[in-house]
Amino acid sequence: AYGNELNFTTTDLVAPGPSVPIIGTSTSSIASSSTASSGGYVSSDGGSTVTVRGVCWSTNPTPTLANNFTTDGGTGLGYFSSTITGLNGCGNVYYVRAYATNSIGTGYGNQNSVSTGLLPAVTTNDISSIDYYTAVSGGSITDNGGCPITQKGVCWSFTTGPTISNSHTSEGAGSGIFVSNISGLFANKSYYVRAYATNSVGTVYGPEKVFTTATPSTPYIGQNYAGGIVF
Repeated sequence: AYGNELNFTTTDLVAPGPSVPIIGTSTSSIASSSTASSGGYVSSDGGSTVTVRGVCWSTNPTPTLANNFTTDGGTGLGYFSSTITGLNGCGNVYYVRAYATNSIGTGYGNQNSVSTGLLPAVTTNDISSIDYYTAVSGGSITDNGGCPITQKGVCWSFTTGPTISNSHTSEGAGSGIFVSNISGLFANKSYYVRAYATNSVGTVYGPEKVFTTATPSTPYIGQNYAGGIVF
């Protein structure tokens, strides 16, 4: 059995109005002692053309345009890259978000972070004053990576790629040029030498040098002599 019949008319579909853009934040990475690289991707303009895009950053979470920001991301949809500048200190954490602005307002992407501080850079001096059991080298700290140098010197071994796990000197903290006296060597032996520098980020090594100690005219430790080895 059926009841009495009624009829109705549905309303027209109403398109949603414009909204702020939808954007994601690219990975941020430290580029120098004062800059970092980042960017983002605008996947939707919200129905209104994106006129400005970039990244914003702060030492406090959830940065906005009220904090530091770039305008180097161009306009419209798609990927863009930005350079964060004015960073300082060592181990300081900066929070980063991409943003995009249209006529409705500004949309922000997900947040990531970047920490200041890089590995230092060091060169190795040529080997000089080579004797039977000693030599002189050193190096120069050309960049501390934004963090104070806590230790520097040279390291050496019989094989290539010496590290501070091998024999090494310790010339103290600070940047600049330093000289290291290498001792405790064997006569007539080849050694590989590298300068090193350490900051809070880690230890880095300079270019490798190789040299051979002088040969005494009399028997010396390590020499093959009379069917044996002098020890």
